[in-house]
Amino acid sequence: MRSINYLAVISTLILFLSCSLKNTGQSNTGEGSKKEISPRQIEKSDKIVWLSYDEAVELSRKKPKKIFVDVYTSWCGWCKRMDATTLQDPAIVDYMNEKFYAVKLNAESNKKVTYKGTEMTEQQLASRIFRASGYPTTVYLTPDEELLQPIPGYLDVDMLNKILHFYGDEHFKTTSWDRFSKSFNANE
Repeated sequence: MRSINYLAVISTLILFLSCSLKNTGQSNTGEGSKKEISPRQIEKSDKIVWLSYDEAVELSRKKPKKIFVDVYTSWCGWCKRMDATTLQDPAIVDYMNEKFYAVKLNAESNKKVTYKGTEMTEQQLASRIFRASGYPTTVYLTPDEELLQPIPGYLDVDMLNKILHFYGDEHFKTTSWDRFSKSFNANE
């Protein structure tokens, strides 16, 4: 009788954990969901609103913003650490939602996406177009999907904040990274 109780408890825990982890790394609108999210809802959110690649491109057509892509893998410890720390920081969240459409892209996924009218897998987009070979890699795109820069490696709050402002405020058009980096003050 005791083993049956243990089995019931373990089964319940497994069911609970599988349900709570089901949407990890997916878009906020859910797989197969038709609920649309507006740019205004994104800007008002207190968490980064993660979209699929295709959702971000579609929103950028309606209201142009740059696209931020977090290229990750399920086994990447530094990806998980960046998710739990840097990408939870209130200043990062606010600025990201204001200036970018944020995408989680699984570098090992065969899920289909469309890049500039060409269908490919997330894996192909990550490796061929974004040139991601280490994880995490953050990728910065113009509103019309032009690659600005892939940046490999874990980024702490200060570094990501600086990079986001460099691209989000379009300093990259008039200033070198070195000059911008030396003069950037996150409190301004």
